Amino acid sequence: MTRQEIIQAAVSVVEEMRAAYVPHDTGNMANNALNYREEGDEIVVYMDESIAPYFPFTEYPWTSPRWGVKKNPNEGWVERFQEEFARRFADKLGGKIER
Repeated sequence: MTRQEIIQAAVSVVEEMRAAYVPHDTGNMANNALNYREEGDEIVVYMDESIAPYFPFTEYPWTSPRWGVKKNPNEGWVERFQEEFARRFADKLGGKIER
């Protein structure tokens, strides 16, 4: 598999997951802030905080009296995204991810 095919596989996984795994109350994070860039032999998937400066707060644990003391429904979404990305990426490459 070529370098370009590997990069394309990573980009494809991000695009597949964008709508289903990124909180999308307004759609800004999923549609605009989730980005990727090539850095040498790596592809970096990141949330552009200049577009969504509130991004870190979507992950924090909280309870809100306003919502009947419910937990943050998005808590842990970044870790779930990372795990699912690794699984799908490995599937596309025909391998497995080891930690």
